[in-house]
Amino acid sequence: MPNDKTVLPPDCQADFIGEGAANVVFHVRLPRGGPAFPGYLLRVPKAGTSAFSYEELQEYWEKTVAPLFEDGRLLVKQSLISLKGSGIVPKLNATLAEVGATRRQDFQGSRVADVECGMLVQDMRGRDAHDLVLEFKPKWLSQSPAAPPDATRCRNCAREAYRANKDGKTLGSTGRAPLCPLKLVHLRETACDHEQAGHKGQENPDCEICATAAALLLRSRHSADQSHIAPYKARLAHWIRRNELLPLLRRLQVACDAGLESDRELNMTMRDCTCFVRMSSKPGTPVDARLGDLDRKNGAAKRAYWEEMERKLAEGGYYEGKEVPRQRTTCWLERGLKTQERREAME
Repeated sequence: MPNDKTVLPPDCQADFIGEGAANVVFHVRLPRGGPAFPGYLLRVPKAGTSAFSYEELQEYWEKTVAPLFEDGRLLVKQSLISLKGSGIVPKLNATLAEVGATRRQDFQGSRVADVECGMLVQDMRGRDAHDLVLEFKPKWLSQSPAAPPDATRCRNCAREAYRANKDGKTLGSTGRAPLCPLKLVHLRETACDHEQAGHKGQENPDCEICATAAALLLRSRHSADQSHIAPYKARLAHWIRRNELLPLLRRLQVACDAGLESDRELNMTMRDCTCFVRMSSKPGTPVDARLGDLDRKNGAAKRAYWEEMERKLAEGGYYEGKEVPRQRTTCWLERGLKTQERREAME
């Protein structure tokens, strides 16, 4: 790894953007208010996590992850930045304290680690107020090798059912059932009603591709109001059918499953990344979609958890829809089985 990292300018200020379990993201401003790094955000680690250092994460991204994606436009760009001597970490923690009440409850109280290195990540937020941006985790685009042969649910839907039972909740009770990630790749093989009919910009409410696009858009905006997403729904439905990003990710997941046990970290890296999709309000502008959060997973710390989760899903009947109480999912596998059963009943 080269030692020449970008250096943070002195006297910078930072605005809180968002956070996950192990990292926090800020927008860094120069003393006069302009962006310190136009087009990029500052990502820093939280204290007390089992994640690798940023130097290790960047080396893994450059040598292991990025080479798997020949087209660099499919990845969120990232690079290291030196925080040494900048005095920025205390400012970042002060910012977290200021926004404390707005943070997720289980994240409140967490602080930025006192480290010498941060990471600049490409800013995938909207470029203007009319752009629409969504992010989601594609998760398991292929079935888990640990699933039983007669599984009627994918790994992701099985886990969603398990989590609902564990929390004493009912899937879909709030009006939003979890989206099955298999739909994002298998719907490519399905004709889109409004495209077939040549109705540009119009969506048939019975079209599953458009319904999936709407579900993604609504989930990203945390709103039941569909009026603001209508202009984008057809474009996202078209992207679902035509994009090469998710099929590539699925092929990589399958390849990891076929690899050695030492590939387990890469396997889980490919299943815990985030897909960022940015759509401009300007007609004819292509959809900008990239994968980020492709961090190396700590196999030594996580392996027991991964194995225990697979055991619970299999033994609890979650892969086969036999759990008690039974949860209703919209899994592509379950849907396909029901369709086959209806066809056989009609023959």
